Amino acid sequence: MATEDFGKEIKEKGLQLKNFLKDVRAVMEEWKFSVEETKEGTRVEIHAIALVRQGKNAKT
Repeated sequence: MATEDFGKEIKEKGLQLKNFLKDVRAVMEEWKFSVEETKEGTRVEIHAIALVRQGKNAKT
């Protein structure tokens, strides 16, 4: 797999994760996702904090 293909694929996976959290009506408190190509390889940073409310406290 070429490096640019990996970068594109990992970005798509990050978007899928963000969409999943939105689908379960999570409140995104913090979200950072980045992909950086370096001479050593591909650096991926993922940081997410989401609050998933359940029961009567859940948003409708």
